[in-house]
Amino acid sequence: MNVTVRSEQTADYNAVANVNYEAFLGWHPDNPYVSEPVFVDLLRHNSLFDPELSLVAEVDGRIAGHALFSPFDFVVLGRKQAGAVLGPIAVRPEFQKTGIGGALIEEGHRRLKQKGFGFSLLCGHDTYYPRFGYETKTFSEAGTKLSIRVAGFDGSNLTERPVTGQDMTWITKAWHEQYDESSLALYPGNTICEWMNTCFKCRCSMISRGDRILGYVRYVLTTPLIIKELLANKEDVPEILAWLAWSRYGDAGGELHISLPVEMFTSLWDENEKPTMMDERNAYSAFMIKVLGENSPIAQYCEQVRSGRIKPGIVRFPSIFDVDDGRVD
Repeated sequence: MNVTVRSEQTADYNAVANVNYEAFLGWHPDNPYVSEPVFVDLLRHNSLFDPELSLVAEVDGRIAGHALFSPFDFVVLGRKQAGAVLGPIAVRPEFQKTGIGGALIEEGHRRLKQKGFGFSLLCGHDTYYPRFGYETKTFSEAGTKLSIRVAGFDGSNLTERPVTGQDMTWITKAWHEQYDESSLALYPGNTICEWMNTCFKCRCSMISRGDRILGYVRYVLTTPLIIKELLANKEDVPEILAWLAWSRYGDAGGELHISLPVEMFTSLWDENEKPTMMDERNAYSAFMIKVLGENSPIAQYCEQVRSGRIKPGIVRFPSIFDVDDGRVD
């Protein structure tokens, strides 16, 4: 079998979509919704998208596989470092278990190192990716479970509206103030494409009181509410969370799951309104990082997580990744 791995070209888009559909069709047997072809399209809108990191594998002139490495800027141990998110990676069913997936991954790693990227990050099978150097249990997506209760809350003076391009100066400033000292954080980008709604079940909103912006919030319309991102001054966080509970549950109380560390919430409420909190950080085996260079911030980070000196960082993937939340389970 003659396999050639090369950069994706515009003329490959249809074939790449077909590969992703066929590869993931049986992933959720009870629900045939396949998000990966749309996911690839959205990731091409990433402001740092590099077509040389979107790879196809050809077998006798036919595209049999595809792997997408999406570049992002990260904060690692308080320092900026370039990294990439691997996914999706897809191989047509008839070509699976022939080494095509491995060829795509190894070529992607080679190109990343050549371009100066420090690491690749993914969510995937913990029995497959470690053979390519991915270390399991290196980050978390979850953060904190809060059960809040705010007596007499009145949200009539607050407003929620869709995020727009005019909000980007406020959003980017707030992100850096909140995360620039983090152990691990993914910076979505400087343009509205990385912060807008991409899924019917999700909301990307600005919360305001009068003319004053209180915060940016991205959440999933589930019960209980899942908050994937919250940017705000600390003193405004309790009011934003009360508003979200009030507008979602009809009462300024209830259970919220938020992708922020529990330490952020410990001193924000008066004692009589303090919510119950649970640290939900869990670095599952599926959450993996491949270090591409020695003595780098990410290598130091992984060693500190491995040794237990620091807790796994929380990775908040951008709104582009929300497309899979359109699945109805």
